[in-house]
Amino acid sequence: MLTVALGTTAAVLLLVVVVFGRAHSDELKPPAQLALPPPASRTPAAAFTATTINGARVGHSGYRGKPLVINFFAAWCDPCRREAAAFVQLDHRFGGRVNLLSVAVRTAQLSSVRGFVHDHDMSWPVVWDEHGHLIMPYHVLGQPITYIIDAQSRVVYRIIGQTTEQRVGGVLDRLLA
Repeated sequence: MLTVALGTTAAVLLLVVVVFGRAHSDELKPPAQLALPPPASRTPAAAFTATTINGARVGHSGYRGKPLVINFFAAWCDPCRREAAAFVQLDHRFGGRVNLLSVAVRTAQLSSVRGFVHDHDMSWPVVWDEHGHLIMPYHVLGQPITYIIDAQSRVVYRIIGQTTEQRVGGVLDRLLA
């Protein structure tokens, strides 16, 4: 019985390592070498509507026509804090050619979200997903997670964990070319 349990545990651990490694393997490649899926094979982004912390309604359909970067973060998350400057740089670099949306998940207090936004000088829409409505449709198992969505609302790329302006910007440059 112990042998079966140990064998099962080892198989599960191996599966986790393989899946985690595949999900992160593109992270090691320079942005210019990333293989973006062809438009016909991209999956539709999950539909959503939400209210920003400033009271504006946003939804996936309102972002069609330009690429959209959705960053899921938590106000208490250290990697989220470390990558926040990258999104400010992206906002300056791409201006009105790209839409940015940040979604605060797993953050108990609106004041914490507002503090994060203020501390990082975020000027784009920010949603507080207080009840976790966007966690399941966007497969947010942890944070940060960043989605890059094309102008037709199809997922191009998903970055699990902390990212950089170069990584996201490289994908956006290819989408806008």
